Amino acid sequence: MRQKSFLSGLIEKPIPTLLKRGDDAYLLEKYDDAIHFYNRALEQERKCDSSSTDVASLLHKIGVVLARQGDSFAAMNSFEEALKIRQEKLGPGSEDAAETTAQMTKVLDDIRSQTGVGERQYVRGKSNDADDKPVEASLEIGTNLFEWGEYKEAEEVLKQCVDSMNANKESSDSEKFQALFTLASLDRAQGKYDEAKALYLEALKTAKKMGEESEQVDMSIVNSIAGYAEILRKAGDLWQAEALHKKVRGMLLKAKSTEEDNDTDIELQLAVSHTQLGCTVFELKKYEEALYEHQSALQIRLEKLEFNDALVSESFNYCAETLCAMGHGAKALPLSMHAVDVRKKEFGCSHPAYAHALCVLAQVYNSVGRSLDALPLIETCLEICETAFQKKNHANIIPNLLVYGDILSSVGEPQKALDTLQRAEEIHKSNFKAGQKDFQLESCQQKIDKASKAIENESSQQKMKSAARKDSSHRNCPPDNTDSGGQPVIVFTDIGKDVDDVFALVVLACLKRMFILNPLAVIATLSPQDERARLARVVLDSLGLPDVPVCIGTDGGSQDLVEMHCFDNEQHLLNLPYGSVLIPRILKDAEPKSVTLLCLANLKDISELMVKQPDLFSEKIKNVVIMGGASYSEASERLEPDETAYNNNCDPAAARMVYLECQKLNIPTTTISRSAAYDCPFTINNLNNLRLKCNHLLASEIYEGNSKAILTLWNKVNLPVWNPGRGRLPPRCDKDWFCKFFRVTIDDEEGHVQQTLGCDQQLFIYMMHWQRSIVSRLIKSYILAQKDTSWTEPYTNWLIVSLLRMAWRRRSMECCTRLSD
Repeated sequence: MRQKSFLSGLIEKPIPTLLKRGDDAYLLEKYDDAIHFYNRALEQERKCDSSSTDVASLLHKIGVVLARQGDSFAAMNSFEEALKIRQEKLGPGSEDAAETTAQMTKVLDDIRSQTGVGERQYVRGKSNDADDKPVEASLEIGTNLFEWGEYKEAEEVLKQCVDSMNANKESSDSEKFQALFTLASLDRAQGKYDEAKALYLEALKTAKKMGEESEQVDMSIVNSIAGYAEILRKAGDLWQAEALHKKVRGMLLKAKSTEEDNDTDIELQLAVSHTQLGCTVFELKKYEEALYEHQSALQIRLEKLEFNDALVSESFNYCAETLCAMGHGAKALPLSMHAVDVRKKEFGCSHPAYAHALCVLAQVYNSVGRSLDALPLIETCLEICETAFQKKNHANIIPNLLVYGDILSSVGEPQKALDTLQRAEEIHKSNFKAGQKDFQLESCQQKIDKASKAIENESSQQKMKSAARKDSSHRNCPPDNTDSGGQPVIVFTDIGKDVDDVFALVVLACLKRMFILNPLAVIATLSPQDERARLARVVLDSLGLPDVPVCIGTDGGSQDLVEMHCFDNEQHLLNLPYGSVLIPRILKDAEPKSVTLLCLANLKDISELMVKQPDLFSEKIKNVVIMGGASYSEASERLEPDETAYNNNCDPAAARMVYLECQKLNIPTTTISRSAAYDCPFTINNLNNLRLKCNHLLASEIYEGNSKAILTLWNKVNLPVWNPGRGRLPPRCDKDWFCKFFRVTIDDEEGHVQQTLGCDQQLFIYMMHWQRSIVSRLIKSYILAQKDTSWTEPYTNWLIVSLLRMAWRRRSMECCTRLSD
């Protein structure tokens, strides 16, 4: 399976520039880079008009690149969306539409040659001298169209396939069963429950008549019963559905016990049974039981499938939904984010499976008090569902509308919430008979009553509060956590270009879980600071820390356009507060001389805090920890910043002010210079092992991002000092420096690099004055404390603990300087 980074650039650049870069990358056969630039251009085009011909052109280009990479199904998704737009805007017979159609035909030919799937054609039946290939090909076409989300076309193909088999007495029972079962599953997905019931029963009868091959008969019967049970679940007959799913479970366990070897097919079918039973008991509000079933399915799938497989993401998604319902939103968030990322890559942005993942992620954000972040996600989900389902008032939209109503109520839109919930009630009544899915109707009516009361009781004071919530300066500010344990700290970071700050936030997350540090806020500084802030927000979310506020800081004294790593999903819609608004509020609630400022970036934000809030700064700040560099000046008899250090060089005036004022106010400072990185290198093998073992969202990105960054730096150090391609790289950073710093052995053909991640993470080590033996005991205690938790915690914890183990291997105490007046 082709792996993609789940981070990509979101910095705004002119569309023509992005197109040119994409075209150049395509010509150089750098396909990942080409898709990266095309997608960024596509995002900008969609903001202007989501159905313009320019959008179609970009989708077409993306499809071509995906086809070149061998991702045929993703290419088809892109081509089909492009074709729809071109046919609507330019006409079915237009040259552009014909161009896209030709590409689709080519991709289908590739799929047929690789998998045996035939062209898109309808089966009219087979003649007496024909073999079975046309029927098999048509069934494969219908199945693939179903998986692609092309329900209308899939239904037409599958119905003709079934009719052809019924008309032809020579058709085998196994073919007929498969066609009936697939068509029943399609009807179930479209909400045609009565039709699906009839088809499942017919499939069950066919299965019982099938040959002497007991294994095949048993599995066919199992699938038919499971499909019928799913229809009962969808129709609201939950108790009968639960009983049938448990019967299926018993049949699968019996089939598994008769196998001498470990049969992968039966194991995966058992995972499906766990999932279906989990969904059933979830609707019965047996959340503990549901979580157990989904965990069981996940364990099987992780053993048998790749970590980024769509079925694994399905289990992640259901586990996240269940944890959210149990009130564990922070634990659910990393799982939900992973499910969204995988489903977007596997199914594309217009598939109901992706929409469901967005709905769950919206639920999770809403549950942790981030309703404004949830709002665009659920709206995107509804747009996809409205387009994908052929039926206007599809029953599957009801859960999404209920979530939408909850979120609208949370953001202070009671009237809009009421309208949404009333629509959900109308759809329910149009799809279900009296007594069917009563629990869903009752939930809907309860929410309607609550929204109606909120409208009636809304006073002028409440309206003012609602307006305040809409102020972007105060959006998504979680409750203050000054009493959560550990040393209170505010972190300033320029996360984005390199991975060292991501690494530092991972260590920070672990120290928070150990109650050693208590991050009050993370401030993203250095232009483009808003994009950096969104990246920091998603990094902390992926580590299960949605309650730590992330703010947009200053430009850091730089206006450079920087290529950054940002999450390639809907996270660019996140709303974040400004540090200049939130930091004073945090400091006002803090104890005197209690807060540490930890600066992994330039010092402009801290200098502005000194100027705008001098009393708060002198009263509440305990000490300032800085990554940069400093030396004692005999002339001034003070510690002064090293202006050759990058962080200080971004805004030298701000750096000088921070050091001067801290010394005047007798606020201790700790400075760590770049020498720390020389003393504590991390080899690339450490990161590779981490990526292979922990299967966390960030693990692969840290590895890939670091590798990419090191190659970029190598290209820069080989340029002459006058070349603008070096950016802000100082003259001392030349080829010899690179070889010494990264321990590179130069070879005419290939060089071996042992890489360092930078010294940001070392700040945490020195700031707490830890000894190595103490840290080892802390880690051991931390691991033991996690033994009885569910698997969802180790999903995050193993990444953190692995990184901590690396961090303590080298000491950097000698590389630090400290001043206390």
